[in-house]
Amino acid sequence: MVESTFRVHKVERADWAALRAIRLEALSDSPEAFGSTFSDTQLLTARQWKAKIATLLYYLVERDGTVVGMVSGGYNDNRPGTHWLYGMYVTRTARGTEAASLLVRAVVEWARGEGASELYLHVTAAAPRARAFYRKVGFKETGEIFAMERDLRLTMYTMVKDLADDFRVERVDASRLYDLRRRVLRNNDPSVSVEEPRDHDAGSRHYAGLLEDRVVASASFYPSRTSTRPEPQSYQLRFMAVDPDVQGHGYGTRLLARAEDSLRAMGVEQLWANARDTALGFYESTGWRVVEGSAHISAVTNLAHHRIAKVL
Repeated sequence: MVESTFRVHKVERADWAALRAIRLEALSDSPEAFGSTFSDTQLLTARQWKAKIATLLYYLVERDGTVVGMVSGGYNDNRPGTHWLYGMYVTRTARGTEAASLLVRAVVEWARGEGASELYLHVTAAAPRARAFYRKVGFKETGEIFAMERDLRLTMYTMVKDLADDFRVERVDASRLYDLRRRVLRNNDPSVSVEEPRDHDAGSRHYAGLLEDRVVASASFYPSRTSTRPEPQSYQLRFMAVDPDVQGHGYGTRLLARAEDSLRAMGVEQLWANARDTALGFYESTGWRVVEGSAHISAVTNLAHHRIAKVL
């Protein structure tokens, strides 16, 4: 089965027709969710759409080249230092995919880049699925409830997301890490398998570093005896990876620390790994040591490696 490819991009003036089409679809599909109406929006000219794009921030998400969603971002004049997310919509056939999360991420990253501390949104009571999704990606209800200005029969809730670092570590199934493994460790080569035969063994442990629901860091640990420590309390670390666009934020260090704490609580006494020479400085900074005389070339990647180890 061929996997769909999603792409988010900021809307430019040349995208006005695509933005118009998805906006009209949204107003037809979910009229209660928006402050404008289908009939009014349908009357806007190409010049008016281009003027809106020149002054407002819009993102579109495409799946295999077809627009399947939109979102807007804006400044919150009522709460200095905070921003808005609004105008969110995903077409029915793309709901339940990563499309919505990618749109939220685009506005979050924009707002963070602008120095905003919080991101606000309004969601109608008529869209419980949308409210549940926003909670899932870190928004919380403020307690503010009001009637929509366009239609006083519609109840609106205000939600807010703290834009402070929300990185977290969770134990996950190995399959959730395969995409990151492939992209970071195997040059995104789709022909290369990133599944380890031990991935689904009962004793194996897999950890994901998450921003919202996006996997940005990974580490897998497998029960493994070594020549220097044959007891089963030894685990091998493999597939340590951090997404390139978030490297330098300390996520790898935090992921390892949380995973090591978890393994230590299980009674694991020692960890070891075959680490790329380019990553040795990182591991040594987190308490791992390089095993003397262990230099070798990986048969998988053809890159220089050393054996490293850490006593928990």
